[in-house]
Amino acid sequence: MVEVLNVLREQIEVKKANYFLFSAGFAYYEIVNKVDFIRSQGYKEIIEPALNKITETLRENSVGRNNIAKFLHNEEPYLEYLLNETSIETEIVILSYFGKSINVTDIFTYPLENLPEKADEKYGILLLNNEKYKANHQGIYLGQDFYYYNPLLRVRRDAKTPPKLVELLLHQIDLSNTVSVRLDNTLSINKEDYKPFFREFFEVYHGREINLEEIHFPLHKGGTEYFCVYDPKTMKKIQFKLTHTNESEKWIEAEELWSVRGKEKQKMFMTRYLHSIYNPSNDCFEHVDGSINFYIKDNYMVRQNQQINAHADLHIKQWLVEGNIDILDWGKLVLYFFDDSDLILDAFKGNVIEEIFDEIE
Repeated sequence: MVEVLNVLREQIEVKKANYFLFSAGFAYYEIVNKVDFIRSQGYKEIIEPALNKITETLRENSVGRNNIAKFLHNEEPYLEYLLNETSIETEIVILSYFGKSINVTDIFTYPLENLPEKADEKYGILLLNNEKYKANHQGIYLGQDFYYYNPLLRVRRDAKTPPKLVELLLHQIDLSNTVSVRLDNTLSINKEDYKPFFREFFEVYHGREINLEEIHFPLHKGGTEYFCVYDPKTMKKIQFKLTHTNESEKWIEAEELWSVRGKEKQKMFMTRYLHSIYNPSNDCFEHVDGSINFYIKDNYMVRQNQQINAHADLHIKQWLVEGNIDILDWGKLVLYFFDDSDLILDAFKGNVIEEIFDEIE
């Protein structure tokens, strides 16, 4: 049973379907709501190949519904219940079981991603300035299509509005700056078929008040500067590198690094990396871009004990803004892009420290 499921899990059709459902915001246990969704116009074409592959593989290996239910007894009792007590298709339950997690490196290494024809050949990002676009809590309308946000962009499952980062990026277009973002045809659907949905939760979320009116980040120092902010509880740090390339510009780079302790079996590590170019003459930024870096374990072990100058095994650009970006908007882009707002706020308050390195085990 385990061998059959492991084979199925690696099928490209199954991976694409889970990638889509995960990006659409479905938790693996939300099966009742998912059934109508994946059978409706537009979505069926995306999910059907995975369901057919599951049917074919189960038949070839003589695996029945009862076999799956017994396997799920200890793994996921709720999914076992659905198989034993409801008429929900076995294939949908199995697909949901696979959706418990997603390996984001699969998006780019299998690859699952299918970039739009107009995307930049080098960076894979699409210029939005000349396009008709609109964003909501789940994705972006562009032309005749709707693109779900990919899993690398943090989106609250109970969101009612676009992510703060997306709102800020699109606002830059209103300020006559150029904005490019990464979109994926694998996550797109005809806008006429798109069915938005909202989740309601009982708990009330109160976002913290954030004031960035005064940023004490060391923008104006000379030479090359290295420093970081660090959380001793999680052992997470965000490295910064400030480089004076010439009198007219300064590069500011930042990358967040997680400790490997407790993750010794992890084969790949993902970080967020931001690159920006500051122009002292007009006191604003000309360029800000956010990317995702992937490192195989051995390289990451070395990377976390270096200054911010090593190249990743895989570098995926997510968005880019060029033009005249004021310091406040730059600060918001940094804040909304990285995972740890507390560490970023420490950096903006000037509470930076010298570099910290872990011993390579």
